[in-house]
Amino acid sequence: MEVTRVPVSLGERSYDVVIGERLLGEMREFAEAEKPTSSFIVTDTNVGPLHADVVQNAVVANEVFTVPAGENSKGIEQLARLYDEVFAARQVDRHSLVFALGGGMVGDLAGYLAATLLRGIRYVQVPTSLLAMVDSSVGGKTAINHAAGKNLIGAFHQPAAVFCDLHFLKTLPEREYVSAIAEIIKTAALSGDELMSLLEASADKLAAREVDSLQRVIEACVRFKAQVVAEDEVEVTGRRATLNLGHTLAHVIETAFPERYLHGEAVAIGTAAALRLSVERAKLDPEVATRVVALFGRFGLSTVVPENLEAARALEIMEADKKRTGHVLRFVVLSELGEAGALPCRLDDALAATLLGRSHA
Repeated sequence: MEVTRVPVSLGERSYDVVIGERLLGEMREFAEAEKPTSSFIVTDTNVGPLHADVVQNAVVANEVFTVPAGENSKGIEQLARLYDEVFAARQVDRHSLVFALGGGMVGDLAGYLAATLLRGIRYVQVPTSLLAMVDSSVGGKTAINHAAGKNLIGAFHQPAAVFCDLHFLKTLPEREYVSAIAEIIKTAALSGDELMSLLEASADKLAAREVDSLQRVIEACVRFKAQVVAEDEVEVTGRRATLNLGHTLAHVIETAFPERYLHGEAVAIGTAAALRLSVERAKLDPEVATRVVALFGRFGLSTVVPENLEAARALEIMEADKKRTGHVLRFVVLSELGEAGALPCRLDDALAATLLGRSHA
């Protein structure tokens, strides 16, 4: 299949997102052109045994550093261990190159490692999950979690390149694959009818991991995100913040029920909640909300808030949100398909009732 290159235009920080199947040759050519003094791979215990050897051989990496799989590794403890291992190897300098080989957790962790080593060295995103390909690997957001919340310690640090190798998706567990489609549907709601129609027409092929459909959908998502990032790289104008549609309640669910929901599963529920808020307070046509929710359903993604998530608990978690100002939190809402904005909302029982899909006495 033909390889697609999507540029992320950020002046001297510009880079390409390369999309195709079996991209080891492209990775090798990139590494040879970069001429790093040393390079190393960060991966996890799920991805490493499957793909680390072939990628290490392709890019001639000096070391492979492996962290335990799972969101718990995206924290200070594993970051500190990586610092220790990198410095113990005595090969890192400002011309070194880090390869982040894995899903979103590895991309965030390795990206933040690169952002902070020697005040910043280059890194390459090699996402192995669909979620990371369409979302977290593009745009330069790097972070680790803190006990107080997700992604509270981080930096904007753009990668030198992103390689979305569709071959890696063959080993992705079904639940993780389907979960990632929630982020794709969220992106379609933000970008407009063209991507929504593409998803509706190719849902069966996408569910079956048909490669050509995957490439078209991933390319469309990456092009949309690249455009948004180019317009608002570090979230100054608010344009980039609209990519967080559905994420406020998603983070509540992930915090309240750790390890129970995958990120995309929480995003599906959160996006449906954001659509309810959009209908109620941003004049979104209810038929648009129904159309988006129906697309989640075609992939078997639930949009129902867990019954045992109490309103008081949801409000308590939202009070800790880093985007909060006083008792007001800005929610991403749609006024129509492809038209998003921020809506300041007071954190009260009426808001909680709308988000949770319950009546408010």
